[in-house]
Amino acid sequence: MAAADWIKAAPPFDGALLSIKKYHNRVWLHFIDVPPLNESHLVGFSSLGVAKMPVPYPDGSRRHVQYIPMLAVASAFQGKAIDDSGRKYSVAIMEHIIATASMLRPRDLCLQVHADNLSAISLYRQFDFQSIGEPDGRKMLRMLKRLG
Repeated sequence: MAAADWIKAAPPFDGALLSIKKYHNRVWLHFIDVPPLNESHLVGFSSLGVAKMPVPYPDGSRRHVQYIPMLAVASAFQGKAIDDSGRKYSVAIMEHIIATASMLRPRDLCLQVHADNLSAISLYRQFDFQSIGEPDGRKMLRMLKRLG
C-alpha cells in the first residue's frame, strides 16, 4: 500500500518524516480506543501542508494552497461507521483536516487522487472539493476546495 509505505519511509526516502522536515507538513495518526479490550487501533492517518501549485485562478498564476499530501483509512475501517449515527471514519478524518485547514492560510485546500479511486472522489465531493482539469499522465486528478 503506497500510503503505508509513505508514512513508514525513513529519510532520506520521501516519506512522512521527510515531508514534515522539508515542507513543514503536519501528520496525524488517527486511533480508536476499544475500552473492553484496553486497546487502541490505528484507523488511518492524514497530513496537511502548504504548496505552490497551479490552481485555476483567472490570471493563470501559481499560488500557495494548503495541500493534503496523504490521507488513508486502514482497510479494516474503510466504509465502516464509527457508531450508530452512521458517520464513517473517512468522514471524521476529513472533518479533522478541514477544521484544521480552516484555521490556517492560505484559504484554498488542494489534494490529488487517482482518477480510478471513485470512493475517495465521492468522499471529497461530499466536502465540496471540485475537480481541477483532467487527470495527469499518472491518472492523478487534482481537486480544490475554497475555505471561504
